[in-house]
Amino acid sequence: MIAKTFVTSLLFFVATVSLAQQTDYVYYFNEDFGICPKEESVFTGHGREYDNLFNLKVYSNQFPSKPLLVANFTDSTLSVNQGTFQSFYLNGKKETERNYENNILNGLWRKWDSTGHIIDSLMYVNGKVTDSSKYYYSESGILNSFSSTDFKNDKFQQTFYDDSGKVTSEVFFTGQKGIRKDYKDGTVVVDSLFTREEKEASFRGGAQAWLRYITGKLTSNIDKFSEKDYGTCVVRFIIDTTGKVRDVQATTMKGTMLAYIAVEAIKNGPKWIPAMQYGRLVKAYRLQPVTLGSR
Repeated sequence: MIAKTFVTSLLFFVATVSLAQQTDYVYYFNEDFGICPKEESVFTGHGREYDNLFNLKVYSNQFPSKPLLVANFTDSTLSVNQGTFQSFYLNGKKETERNYENNILNGLWRKWDSTGHIIDSLMYVNGKVTDSSKYYYSESGILNSFSSTDFKNDKFQQTFYDDSGKVTSEVFFTGQKGIRKDYKDGTVVVDSLFTREEKEASFRGGAQAWLRYITGKLTSNIDKFSEKDYGTCVVRFIIDTTGKVRDVQATTMKGTMLAYIAVEAIKNGPKWIPAMQYGRLVKAYRLQPVTLGSR
């Protein structure tokens, strides 16, 4: 979908059509949303004045049935964002929604994933973020955790849920000091926290060492591969609080030699440096693509 901010620096109308005293404007955009000739365009925009604003709808030339972007501007030059700005995935679900006042973000900015789950929410006041909320989901779409940050008062809160939607734990911070509440069997265990710092699990030696390890395993088994092994196998695994790799399984290309070699390499590899959250060691989930190119 639209991954880049809508470009307005070079925008001008390309064509106009007058219908019943209502002027329709047509714009042609390249893949970076810059103005271009019609024959080079990837997206086409249609605009007209509506309620004292200029409304623009942009469509993919390949999939023209639903708009990818709906935005409002002060006029047909598209130089000043004013009002609601929305973008959409190709499946028609909303991707983002935000509000502008004279090109400045004001009010709620929200983002959804392609399945319709909200994943980010920001509150803007005169272009500055005052509050932030994030939502995290399992692969099956169940809400795992929700966090909110109050930047003005330096407060942070995060809530964790089990698969049934029941709260399992909560953390509350003011500055770097906070508390954690764990709920189990009708009891509440409260513990003090002294840092908000979080670190992802990492392979000893860094990303390059990890790449060399995986590449070495593929190279040493190169004679075992056939044409059906060319492609990318995605491997899912857990790094526990000791750094040991557990629950390794291929999520794509199952049954191929590439999947077997990739799973065995990760399963029998060295320990990782475990992840940390709020000063505590925690288990971490990781998805690793392993690609075998054709010879």
